[in-house]
Amino acid sequence: MKITELLDINSIDLNPQISNKEEAIDHLVNLLDQSGKLNDKEIYKESVLNREAQSTTGIGDGVAIPHGQSEGVKTAGLSAMVVKEGLDFKSLDGQPTYLFFMIGAPKDSVGAHLQALAQLSTLLMEEDFRNALINASSKEEFLQLIDAKENKKEEVKEIVHPAVLAVTACPTGIAHTFMAAKALEQVGEKLNISIKVETNGQEGVKNQLTQDDIDHCTCIIVAADKKVEMQRFEGKKVIQVPVRDGISKAEELVQKANNGDGEIYHHDTKKEKQNIIRLFYKHLMNGISHALPFLVASGVLYGILYFVKDQVLSNQLLTLINYVQQLITIMIIPIVSAYIADSIADRPAMVSGFAGGLIVCQGISMSSISANSTSLLAGIVAGFLAGFVSLILKKLFSYLPQCLKGIEASLFHPILSTVIVLLVMIYLNGYLYIAHSYILQYVSLVESQMSTKILFGFVLGMMMAIDNGGPINKTAYVFGIGMLISYDYYPMAAVMAGGMIPPFVIALTATLFKDRFEARKDALMNYINGISFISEGAIPFIQKESQVILPACCLSAGLAGALSMYFDCSVASPHGGLFLIWMVNNPLYYLALIVLSTVVGTLLLFIFTKLKNNVK
Repeated sequence: MKITELLDINSIDLNPQISNKEEAIDHLVNLLDQSGKLNDKEIYKESVLNREAQSTTGIGDGVAIPHGQSEGVKTAGLSAMVVKEGLDFKSLDGQPTYLFFMIGAPKDSVGAHLQALAQLSTLLMEEDFRNALINASSKEEFLQLIDAKENKKEEVKEIVHPAVLAVTACPTGIAHTFMAAKALEQVGEKLNISIKVETNGQEGVKNQLTQDDIDHCTCIIVAADKKVEMQRFEGKKVIQVPVRDGISKAEELVQKANNGDGEIYHHDTKKEKQNIIRLFYKHLMNGISHALPFLVASGVLYGILYFVKDQVLSNQLLTLINYVQQLITIMIIPIVSAYIADSIADRPAMVSGFAGGLIVCQGISMSSISANSTSLLAGIVAGFLAGFVSLILKKLFSYLPQCLKGIEASLFHPILSTVIVLLVMIYLNGYLYIAHSYILQYVSLVESQMSTKILFGFVLGMMMAIDNGGPINKTAYVFGIGMLISYDYYPMAAVMAGGMIPPFVIALTATLFKDRFEARKDALMNYINGISFISEGAIPFIQKESQVILPACCLSAGLAGALSMYFDCSVASPHGGLFLIWMVNNPLYYLALIVLSTVVGTLLLFIFTKLKNNVK
């Protein structure tokens, strides 16, 4: 449905006498009514005001689109007006509003107002078009401008090949992946730039880029903190950034990609050009992300065994569950090592990485030192060793005759790299175990004194809130996993508690103070994020007001971690949040400290906001 089919001359006013928001809404309702679109203007006006109470429909850039769906509407329609001197409509950008459209949709219409809203929002993105409407000398010219714009848009809307492609991926594949995808798609729509985004999430690859897409695109954005398939982009312009940039710098990235500002990608050399620290983080997270399902499964099975230990159950079933749990646990370190190696040197390195991880988890050592405890540190070392050994061999094998290239990848490379990694790890394993033991002893010493134990929990909890899914957050998370693998379940409980607090604080603040956040609906969704241990849901809100929201979240998350340690709470799974509350030691205390920390965080946010406003 075209805008000009919903808007007629009788529902347009280019020179109204309006002084405030309430008068603006009243006038737009009257315009709709006099054009014959309404059955009962009071009932319809109530639906508009109810929508306005949720959040302002002043979308910014001098535009407002109030709307309502009500039984007071006879047929779908639009009214429009121009206030040339500007009006305070409480817009999202805080600037005056000049151009107003009101949408009326019947109660039983299926998304009619949403379709009109989407069309209007798209048309009004261009500043020149908005200015032309504001400066229209007559109602007829106003309509002609919209009609011409719609016809032009219809002529070019069919785009076979997207100009910009993107790939998003985060270590867990749960939150950042899809938040970045959504942000990039929204910017593409805003800027009228065709874009297609592939997500590499926990459920696998969705909306996969085709070779035809790649061949015809201008540039590809890769916003990822773990390995994604890059060979397919050979010879194309690519922009590689952390997944967080896909959320916070979406507009900048899409504009750069559309302008073709990326670097030509060459698969063999690209890795050398990247920052060493970022590469380390990326390789490590690739290993951790692939091990997460094993960690969760192992933890849940352990929880089941712990839960039923005093209950009557067939010995055969208990034995089977225990056996499966042990097998999955054994696989964790080799999986971490294999996928770190895979991230560094692709699939040929996975065999040697897996073998190095097996050496670690089996405690095999050439020295007299008994490596009898599973060490995540040693597994990480094995993964990086396997990866770099494979890179060196790949370079050396590049000098082989062409006739041996096929057998090199399938035989020479995996066998030789595996032998080298095994020999080195058998020698190193004992010494890595010493380092691992020192870490465990230090942590045990910290946990033995209540004062240091509480401080330890506070630091872990606060780290989870500082950058919500960033490097500091992931450092605490990986540490918690390392302790979990070593059968110390207390740090992981503190880490999980700290990670749940930021989204809970945002959600509770939105509940108690309805006008606190512009996107209140999104803020309330953080209840689900908090329960699910997805701290990334707080990121959009923290980014807008980091000076007040970040310290409140950090302090309350630290409090949650400290209380978790104080009450001896522990959990054997690295994910799941409150869905796995039945696995937590002292679950009632754990729930209570989550609630208390959320309330404290909300109170701190209120205080910090007041202080900021007073300073202003």
